[in-house]
Amino acid sequence: MIKILGQSTYYQFLMFLRIKQAVFFSLVFPVFLFFIFGNLWGAADKDYISLLLSGIIGMTVASDGLFAVGPVVKEYYASGLIKYLRKLPFNILWHFTGLILSRIISLLFIVALLCLTAKLAFDYSVTLSQLLDFVSGIFIGLFLFSFTGLVITFSGIKHNSSAGLINLIYFIMLFTSKALYHIENEMINLVGNILPLNSILSILRGEGFHTSIIAWLLFTIALFYYLFNKVKFGR
Repeated sequence: MIKILGQSTYYQFLMFLRIKQAVFFSLVFPVFLFFIFGNLWGAADKDYISLLLSGIIGMTVASDGLFAVGPVVKEYYASGLIKYLRKLPFNILWHFTGLILSRIISLLFIVALLCLTAKLAFDYSVTLSQLLDFVSGIFIGLFLFSFTGLVITFSGIKHNSSAGLINLIYFIMLFTSKALYHIENEMINLVGNILPLNSILSILRGEGFHTSIIAWLLFTIALFYYLFNKVKFGR
């Protein structure tokens, strides 16, 4: 199974590199956003640069999971490939785990670019402890948001209604989270804390692990597996 997982991860990563638009928005855009926001709001404030760096990473993890993994299933469904995935000689979760791991590889490269930008543009050095927090947050966050994206996609796969819902959920999470700024409003904080992005940001910032993440992971993985097996395919 480890060999199957490794091969799946490798080929999924090669497929990602061939899509220029995906490479731009996954690799170039986060660095560009970090540079612009950092210069606008906190070039001389090391605390804000630290908050922004982890926030951009969290935002990128969420968008990668929701938009780069979930929509792939639509292509599988439209092409008819998805019905063959159900007949693979191994559990379908291994295939999608390989897809998620391929995204983790690209995210680790993004973190390296962001840390380099922080040093060159803002003279901010990332510590080893922070790097370990970033890696932990990426692994946990990408699995969580990927299966969230898969659940949303499968819930409306026959009606092509998932794209708008994914956008809505992503932007609600982003603007109610503490990714780019501190939030004083109690109601917005309440919504943001219920949604999973703030919990992932806590890991990225070394503030601790929230047990709610386990509930989100178990719920999304179980629901995806149920929806996948429930989908009926035409001949």
